[in-house]
Amino acid sequence: MKTQKLLFVVFATGILFISCQRGYKGFEKTENGLYYQFHVTNTTRPVAAKDEIVFMHMSIRTEKDSVLQEAKPLTTMMQSSKFKGDVFEAISLMHEGDSATFIINAQKYYNIYNYGQIPVFVKDEKTMLWFTIKIDSIMSLEQYQLAAVKARQADEFQAIETYMQQNNIVAEPLPDGLYYAETKAGKGNFPQQGQQCVVHYTGKLLDGTVFDSSVGREPFSFQLGVGQVIPGWDKGVAKMKKGGKTILIIPSHLAYGERGAGTIPPFSPLVFEVELLDIK
Repeated sequence: MKTQKLLFVVFATGILFISCQRGYKGFEKTENGLYYQFHVTNTTRPVAAKDEIVFMHMSIRTEKDSVLQEAKPLTTMMQSSKFKGDVFEAISLMHEGDSATFIINAQKYYNIYNYGQIPVFVKDEKTMLWFTIKIDSIMSLEQYQLAAVKARQADEFQAIETYMQQNNIVAEPLPDGLYYAETKAGKGNFPQQGQQCVVHYTGKLLDGTVFDSSVGREPFSFQLGVGQVIPGWDKGVAKMKKGGKTILIIPSHLAYGERGAGTIPPFSPLVFEVELLDIK
């Protein structure tokens, strides 16, 4: 009987040892304990470096295949791992175009990336999540910022074109993006840099909201070309003659850009009706 009991203990211990060492079928493991399984690999493509921008699709499910997040596009800046075996360690293993599944500790994931709000299904520290990630593309921060600027400019261009069509304004953009539509020709010479220009004006957003106007009060005077006004004004008024009237449609990079100003939101194209009263 004693011999049988000893054999049983040894046998049970062996099962426990095998269970602990088994891991997850089909998955390999990093030194930090991150389980991974690649579906598509592109070893000739780049991996994301710190601060680069990663475009990817990611889904999340539980061990029993309950879908917590359908595969959806995500954009993130590559950064250091927050804990061993986390999502950023997973991304660091992947090349552009790769697809893989990773098994990540649920409690740690939600505690770090969901600000401590841990779902009720996470029973203890052994609960795991299955992340399937596909890296669509990788871009430097500079490339990303440039692409964002171009996208905003394209959106602004379309918004300006729509405004002009709706308001029967005909004008071609100048090389810097300024639209100049003269409504009354002036006489004499163009103002020169450093001269005082006296104007009446009304400023609007593309939705028609008037945010400022000199009409009904003293005319506005400024020195041309020395930065006293937004670049779109310096460029536009320089094309006018005394007595002339024009509509200036100014893209945000020639106006208040990403800062905005007062009631003017960031990245807002502006419309100014300007009359050049005098040049001094």
